[in-house]
Amino acid sequence: MTVPLRRDARRPRPAPSRAGFFIGQAIVLDLVLAVGAVAAWPIYRSTAFIVAVTAGIVAGHVVAAVGTRWRWSGWWVALTALGAYVALGVLVAASGSLASPGAALRALVDVATAPVTGWKDLLTLDLPLGAYQATLAPTLLLFLAVTVTALSIAWRAKTVWMPAVAVALIPTAFGVVFGARTLAAPLLVGAVPLQPETLVGAASVVAALVAVVWRTAHDRRRALRTAADATGMRRGPTARRRGTATRAATAAGMVVVATAAAAVWGPWALAGQPREVARAAVAPVLELERAPSPLADYRASFADDRYDQVLFTVAAPETIDRVRLATLPFYDGRTVRAIDPDAGPTDPATAFTRVPSSLGGDGTASVSVRMGAGAGIWVPTVGSLRAIAFDGTRATDLSDGFFHNAATGAAIELADPGLGEGDAYRLSVVPDGQAESVASLTPARSGPSLPADVVPASLVEWIEAQDAGTGGAALDTLVERLRARGYLSHALQVPTGDTPSWLAGLGGSGFQSSRAGHSADRIGTMFAQLLTREAEAPDRSDAELVAAVGDDEQFAVAAMLIADHLGFEARVVVGTRLTSAEDLPVCEDGSCRGGDLAAWIEVQDAAGRWVPVDATPQHDSFPSPDVQQRRDPENPTDVRRDEVDTVLPADASPSDGDLPDEQAPADETDLSAVWAAVRIGGVSLLAVIVLIGPLVTVLAVKAVRRRNRRRRGDVAERFTGGWEEYVDTAVDHGYPASAHLTRQELASLFAGGADQAPGRRLAGWADRSVFDVSPPSAAESEEFWRIVAAERTRFAGEKGFWARLGARLSLRSLLPRRRAARR
Repeated sequence: MTVPLRRDARRPRPAPSRAGFFIGQAIVLDLVLAVGAVAAWPIYRSTAFIVAVTAGIVAGHVVAAVGTRWRWSGWWVALTALGAYVALGVLVAASGSLASPGAALRALVDVATAPVTGWKDLLTLDLPLGAYQATLAPTLLLFLAVTVTALSIAWRAKTVWMPAVAVALIPTAFGVVFGARTLAAPLLVGAVPLQPETLVGAASVVAALVAVVWRTAHDRRRALRTAADATGMRRGPTARRRGTATRAATAAGMVVVATAAAAVWGPWALAGQPREVARAAVAPVLELERAPSPLADYRASFADDRYDQVLFTVAAPETIDRVRLATLPFYDGRTVRAIDPDAGPTDPATAFTRVPSSLGGDGTASVSVRMGAGAGIWVPTVGSLRAIAFDGTRATDLSDGFFHNAATGAAIELADPGLGEGDAYRLSVVPDGQAESVASLTPARSGPSLPADVVPASLVEWIEAQDAGTGGAALDTLVERLRARGYLSHALQVPTGDTPSWLAGLGGSGFQSSRAGHSADRIGTMFAQLLTREAEAPDRSDAELVAAVGDDEQFAVAAMLIADHLGFEARVVVGTRLTSAEDLPVCEDGSCRGGDLAAWIEVQDAAGRWVPVDATPQHDSFPSPDVQQRRDPENPTDVRRDEVDTVLPADASPSDGDLPDEQAPADETDLSAVWAAVRIGGVSLLAVIVLIGPLVTVLAVKAVRRRNRRRRGDVAERFTGGWEEYVDTAVDHGYPASAHLTRQELASLFAGGADQAPGRRLAGWADRSVFDVSPPSAAESEEFWRIVAAERTRFAGEKGFWARLGARLSLRSLLPRRRAARR
């Protein structure tokens, strides 16, 4: 297409001002940044986020404008931006930083370490984050750095400005990568559902396209104006309008088609697919896999030294009757676990995450907990948690180490050390409410979910033999029958002539030996005993059919397997009871002791409600004499422990129960202090590497370059390399190095016009090494490099300390020579 030109005799149009270019370029890039802020909004959902983002963008404009006006190097711009980040971070990104001098100091440390460790908070805290601690610091740094970088590139570059738009899109990617695992609810536009993520993606494309079109049009107008000024030929207004309209229509059509296709095809293609974000791939460092199952450690609480030991004290409303320590939904045939052994700790259904200021919503009850001996890493919780607030001097550390599982309601504390005696906290919760009748529940499945190899065959046979029917009524009947035909015992054996505390607490009931553990073999033995007794004495009462001996550890797992067989989702809960309608252990006056520890199950019906079901066996009806005679014989023979080795029974599992104190392995050396020092040192080293690494890298690259130039194999190339080193040194110290100047002219420029300057000798030697038939000798090469070193010293002596430092770290000599010359 031929562009119509015409001779314009009128006065040429004045060129647009530089201020108009700066303002227009800033506006189109701010549009892209605004879309990035919208993409990151779901991570925080707080007005503090708006303040932090606004402050970062405004500060970025100021730093980029000052750096462009005074032609600062990249290092000075970066240092100024870093200073602005620290100053603003303490004010707008660290909650409560002005409360006290100590709080301000902690905020300064948090803001300074956020570029290194801030990602952990973003990935391990439940969303939304709000203004929790210093979680806004990485976002402030991101928007500040992106604004400075994008504007500096766009304002300074003449042709290579496209990276500015790519950099401005980083906040949008940040919102996606650090966002939630699940997509937001779709928005209905008429009858068409639109995904908010799709709209944000389309908006980012449109904003980036606007920025590209605006800059392209500006550069094109400038080029046409330059050509018109040189030739006097100008485009007609009709052609100009036609070209603009064609480009705008083409771009708008592409965006509309792409957005419509994504809106229609996206939800269908992604239906049921998980959203792959960093939060789903990075899990908090938990101790769950190394810590023993709280149910496997259950019997240790009934030893005489722990039976009356206060674990914690709870002050709660009368409507709350249970305190949860651990929820264990998974069974693998050996033990019940808090995390899925197949999916691991990253499974969203059971992942433990850090809790920000609140989990959303307000609690209807307040519960206070004060710790005693504690329960390891497990934190006592009540109902559905809404917020937690720790008290005391360790409040910040305990808050950082608190992890919660929203699906199961369990919580753990990973601070070092963990919850100890005297630590206290307050819970804002929604109580579980009045329990439903088990008989009224409806299962969500028609069959079991556990694999057959982890379910004892005797358990299935016993269920079928009871002919209890299906649904909640069958579950209620089977669990109550199991409890009535079981007998409570917390020990394998008791000392001769001494009654343990737990047995005395039962009113002196007779003792029956009971092996610890809840493996499939242990549970199967219980049901085999029940089947045998029922076969020997059919149609007898429950009191006459007592045969299974154990405690909550075995009976809770057995009840869980029964519920799963009937089609219910079930899980084991370890905790304590504050009140009970049955004759079961409760915490007197809110003081929960080791002997009050209990285990029960929770079953979920088709409506999604979780209902607690007690599984503690009775202790009034003693097992029948036949069963008593069939129990394992006791050999009171005295043995000398120094001459024998302990051998476990053939059907025992090493994970079943705890070894007696005499058999417990010797305490290992406590290396917690060493690991803490290593961890602190590692984090500090990483921070130093991030902050100092780029500077050291620049110095190392220049040193290696200088060494390679001086040690080139050919003597002539050493002179060429020495001249390149001389010019690069001058460029780093701020001298121009135009590509069209000869070596003699450059030497004169660097020397300030002095005729006998050493630079002229260098230029002469360099010319001889290239053009002379007999190049200079190796001895002259050493003299050449000695002069180069002296010139480097002279260049540095002309500058102050900060200017010398800037020259050492300057990137000008590392750029291509033509670009360096333009700068």
